[in-house]
Amino acid sequence: MKINKYQIVITTILLIGLLFLNQFISSYYASENKKIEDTLKKTHSDALIRARAGIDVYATLVSSLKSYTKNNASLPTDIELQTFLKDLLDEIKFNNSIIVNYIDTTHVFRYIITPNEIDPLRLKGVSVKDFVDKDRIDQLNNLMLTEDISLFTPINLREGWVGFPFNFSARDKNNNLLGYFTPIINAKYLLDYFYEGNSSKEFVHKFRVEDSFDLTRETYYDGSSIYNVDKDLEYYKNFDVKEDDYIYSDINVFNLKLKVGSAYKNKPKVNNTLAFLAYLWYVIISFLIIIIYNQFSKNIALNENLKIANEEISNQNSELATNLSKVQTLIKEIHHRVKNNMQMISGILTLQQDESNDTKVKTALEQSKNRINSMALVHEKLYGSISLKDIRAKEYLEQLIDFVERTVKSEDLNLKKTITIDKELNFDGDTTSNLGLIINELITNSFKYAFKNDRINSLSISILQELDYYVLIYEDSGPGMPENYNFENSNSLGMQLILILTEQLQGKLEYSNAKMSTFIIYFNPLIPSFKD
Repeated sequence: MKINKYQIVITTILLIGLLFLNQFISSYYASENKKIEDTLKKTHSDALIRARAGIDVYATLVSSLKSYTKNNASLPTDIELQTFLKDLLDEIKFNNSIIVNYIDTTHVFRYIITPNEIDPLRLKGVSVKDFVDKDRIDQLNNLMLTEDISLFTPINLREGWVGFPFNFSARDKNNNLLGYFTPIINAKYLLDYFYEGNSSKEFVHKFRVEDSFDLTRETYYDGSSIYNVDKDLEYYKNFDVKEDDYIYSDINVFNLKLKVGSAYKNKPKVNNTLAFLAYLWYVIISFLIIIIYNQFSKNIALNENLKIANEEISNQNSELATNLSKVQTLIKEIHHRVKNNMQMISGILTLQQDESNDTKVKTALEQSKNRINSMALVHEKLYGSISLKDIRAKEYLEQLIDFVERTVKSEDLNLKKTITIDKELNFDGDTTSNLGLIINELITNSFKYAFKNDRINSLSISILQELDYYVLIYEDSGPGMPENYNFENSNSLGMQLILILTEQLQGKLEYSNAKMSTFIIYFNPLIPSFKD
């Protein structure tokens, strides 16, 4: 086909227009992304400024305590220091937790005060060496030889909060060394500055001590014992934020390096409407130019036929989409009603349970309710599933285990749970229901026979994929059953149910009591499913 000068002109115009459009869209995206980044940087910077004000309060507290102990005619008693501490806290309006310890040169507690109590945990006369390692003791020995105020890494206190332990030497008026003071101030006071205003709603903050361990307002995760039952809901691990999305700064708190990171909980995205409309405009204009230029009769007829065919396909697709939507709605309604009916049955069993005075009957009804709940939870998950057929195994089993815990667990029971399941692992409804009933029976049996209130109990559940089958491994710290226990001839309804469900999954049950009481079930899903 011969190309004439008009075709060259039209092609040149369209290319120049496309270049200008791409430049405009690129500038728009760059500008919007910069606004998003600038907002994050400003929030991060403002929080750092506020936090440095909090550090000044720490400095005021510790320096005032050191001056008071040093300038006194004699070393203040516990009551004298407590009175001074109350007045100091009122003056600077400090309402958070603080503990001041006086420890002698042999590292024995001489007194411990808070603003309202003296020796609340009865530590007087106890050696610090019972709590800390030799390296820390060596640091404290070196500290006593200086006039410096030192800050060690945070600690989880038995009082149920995490604190910054400051230290400075204690001397009498003749400068004789008597030991050292350790004021411990609540870390929450400093970290709260990062959550003022709207910061906690849009942003997540990460705190790392010496770039080694995580610090939150409630807990220091350094591997030591944790006494605080409260958890910081704003802990960065509770949010799905990529490491690259954080910006970091370092804060020096009395020579202790605190690395602070900030990021969006859900990073805003640039609105694509403008780009879409711009490209749509370009496509439409370009298409119109080409159509006008190529306005031949044959093409007109061809375009008309194509338009009719496209409309027919679109109508058919619309009808299919409408029918599919109706089917999905119907299936959801079925799952919803089945779940409601099971909850109604559970309610009836509860009423029957309340009317019976027979402990065996009550126990049997409670077990029946748990089994019904495991099946009802399957329908609840299917109702909320996009595909209406697959269920995330980990999410389902975690909710099921939590329900059983709430039902049968004693308040005094100390239980450590480990659940190892790929969060992307999906099973069909029937497979999930069978697994739920099996685990319901196993965990109910563990709470009934294995776990004791006078010890630390452990429970481990994992599901692994091995070639073309799966393995469920259930372990608890109980005494277990004899190695030669005959499951086939067991009179236990729960064990019979486990065997039946395993058989339905085309599976095999094995038991071991070598290290822990361990059930191993090899199985195949009733309907093959894959990761999303």
